[in-house]
Amino acid sequence: MNGLLRCFSGLLVAGWVVIPMSAQTPAQIMADFPQRRQLVLEQFAREGNEKFIQAQCLFALGRNQDGIRVVNQGLDALVPGNKINRWMHGGNTGFIAWPGIECYVRFQQQMDQSTRDRYRKIYTGGVFYAKLSTSNHKIMAAVSRYLATQCWGADAFQADPWFMQNDPYIQEMTAKSRHKGWVWGSRFGHEDETGEKYLREIIASSCRVGPGEYASRPYGAQNVLPLLTIADCAKDAQLAAQARVAYEISLTQIAPAWMAGHLATFAPRSYPDTECQRPWGFATLPWFYFGGLAPELRGAKAAAAAAVSRYQVPEEIVEAAVDRVRAYEYRALINGWALNHHMQGSYALFSRSAKVGGKPWGGQSYPCGVMWQEPRHECGSHLWITNPAADEAGKMGLHTHGVRPFEQELLARDALLYVFQIQDDNPFPYALGYIPGGYRVSMDEGRKHHSLFFHYGSVLIAVRASHPIEWHPDQGIRAPASPARTGDSEFRLREKRCALVIETASPAEFSAANDTAVLQRFRDRILEHPHPSLRIEAHTSATYRTRHNTTLSCTFDGEDWIDGQKIDYARWPISSSPWTRQTDPKGPFIIEGKKTIRTYALDGSAPVVRGK
Repeated sequence: MNGLLRCFSGLLVAGWVVIPMSAQTPAQIMADFPQRRQLVLEQFAREGNEKFIQAQCLFALGRNQDGIRVVNQGLDALVPGNKINRWMHGGNTGFIAWPGIECYVRFQQQMDQSTRDRYRKIYTGGVFYAKLSTSNHKIMAAVSRYLATQCWGADAFQADPWFMQNDPYIQEMTAKSRHKGWVWGSRFGHEDETGEKYLREIIASSCRVGPGEYASRPYGAQNVLPLLTIADCAKDAQLAAQARVAYEISLTQIAPAWMAGHLATFAPRSYPDTECQRPWGFATLPWFYFGGLAPELRGAKAAAAAAVSRYQVPEEIVEAAVDRVRAYEYRALINGWALNHHMQGSYALFSRSAKVGGKPWGGQSYPCGVMWQEPRHECGSHLWITNPAADEAGKMGLHTHGVRPFEQELLARDALLYVFQIQDDNPFPYALGYIPGGYRVSMDEGRKHHSLFFHYGSVLIAVRASHPIEWHPDQGIRAPASPARTGDSEFRLREKRCALVIETASPAEFSAANDTAVLQRFRDRILEHPHPSLRIEAHTSATYRTRHNTTLSCTFDGEDWIDGQKIDYARWPISSSPWTRQTDPKGPFIIEGKKTIRTYALDGSAPVVRGK
C-alpha cells in the first residue's frame, strides 16, 4: 500500500497506473479515493500522532482492543492535573477534547463499560471552556460541549473540584463571574451553556463568508472538520444537515485553489517559510478528497480525521479541484477579503485585498505570491514578498515572518503588483522577499538589481522593483522561522515607500535549446517594459505594464485600476470560477460540473442537483 500514492518527477501513482498529474480525470480521482482512505486509516492507526484520531482509525478498521487501549491513552491527557497536557486546560483543550468526544459518539458501542464510564466522568467534570480566544478554540469547544450534552444530558455536568483547588485563573474568574453556582470554564458560555447557539451561528457564517482561519495550515482543519463532526454525530437532523452544507461549501471554496498538493491561496495564521508542494496541516484535507502529491501520513491528522467518516465529496467539487487543463481566474470573497487567483496548471499566482472593507490581519498571516509544482518536498515552492511582522534571529515568536498592514496588492493574469507604505516607527522598514532554492537558473538585470529572474522548471518568475534590491543568494535566511532549506535565500528593498511586481510565465511560452536560453528569452521580453513606476503623495501609488500590455495601477488605501477600468470591490463576487458562482451574499451558491449542476440555497436545506 505504501507505494500507491508516490510522486516521481511530477507523476502521481494512482492505483497501480502512473498518470501525469495534469492528465488525471475526476473519475480517476474518485476511483482512487477508497484507496486513499484505506491507506490513511492503516497508516495513522499504526503510528498516528494524535491519540483520539488514531483510536478512531483503529475502531474504523475493526481493531477494537487496540482502539480501547489508545483511547484511554488519549483520556489520560484530559484527567485534571495530568502534566502530559497541562497547558491544554483552558482554551487549548479543544485540540484533544473535540476529537475525543467525536471518538466516543462514533465508536462507543465498540468500547468496554469502564472506558465509557471514564469518558462520562472526564467530560462532565472537565473545565474545557475557560479561554476561548480564536475561532478554532470556539468551534472545537462548542462541538465538545454540545455532543457531551447530547450524550449525558444537561444536568450531568459538575466541575471536578481539582480546578477550583489548583488553578488560580479558574479561581479568579469564578469569583468575578456574576453567574454564581458554577465554575468558570465548565460551560461553553454564559447564555449558551451547551454551545448550540454558537454552533448554529458559525454554521450559517461558514456558508455566507467562509470558515474561520480560512486555509490556515496549522488551524484551518480545526475550523472546518468540526462541521463534519456535527454533520455525522448530531442527533438533531436539521442541525446535522446544515453542518453538512457548510462543510461542502467550505471544501468548494478551496477546490479551485488546489494544485496537486499546493493550496495556492492567501491564508491567515499560516507559516509560509514551511511551504512546499507536499501538503501538511489543513492542506492534507483537500489532498484526501482531491488527490495530488501525498503528505507524510503519520502526521496527516486532518486527512485521518476525515477518513473515519463515510462522507465522500460530490464529484462536481472534485472537478473544480483537479481540472487544470486550461488557465483560469478564481475570485472569492472570504472572511472580508477579496481573494484573486491566476491558476495556470503548473503554477498559481494569488493575492488578497482588504479594500472590500475592514483592515488586513497582521502577525501570523500568509503573504500572497506564486506557488508552483515542485515534487521534491525538500525544496520550497512558494515565492512571496511582504513587510515582515518579525525578522530578527532568535525572536521569531510568531513562527513566521508574517505580515503587517503596510502592503497592498493588485493581480491581473500573470502579474502581481505590490505597493508598500510603511510607517516611520516600523522596526522593519523594508520589503522582504523569500526566494526558494531549487531554481534551475537565475539571472539579474545586469546593472542595479531592480529585477531578478528565476527558472523553476514549471514556472518562470520575474521580480521587479521601483528601487534596487539587496539579494545575497549565498547568505541563506537571516532569521528562519523554521528549519532553513538548502538554497533558500531572501532579498530586502530598504525603502518605506516602494513597489514590487511578480510576473510569471510558463516555460513552454519561451521554448529554447536549454534552461538558460529559456530564461534569457523571458528576461529579454520582460525588460521591454520599465520597472513599476512610483508616485509618492499622501497615498503611495504604483503603475506597471506587463508583457501582455496589461496596465495595473494600485493606490495604497485608494483605488485600483486595470487597463483603465476601476476595480469595483463592492461588486466583488463571493465566488467566481469556471465551476463556481455566487454574487449575492444570501445565495444561491452554484457549482457546475460536466454533467450536473449543484445549487445550495444557504438556508441549510439540502442542495438541489440537476443534470445539464
